[in-house]
Amino acid sequence: MLVRKQILLEEKQVLELEELARMAGISVSSLIRTALLPGIKVEKEKVKKISKDTKAQYRAFDKWIAGAVHGPGNSEYDKYAYDL
Repeated sequence: MLVRKQILLEEKQVLELEELARMAGISVSSLIRTALLPGIKVEKEKVKKISKDTKAQYRAFDKWIAGAVHGPGNSEYDKYAYDL
């Protein structure tokens, strides 16, 4: 089933797509659908990698947070932190 979507393209993109579709003897919509498939696969892989990296970063943050120590708990923090 096809679903109608509205996208904004630059004028040059539209002209190139129309010319290519005319040369291939297909509609611009069909050309775009065909061209999108490889791009979607590439973007999915990028997102998976980013998601994997992000999860690793969150695990590292969790480790750091678990090892955090509480400060003195009063307004004398600078005295303790900087030996003033």
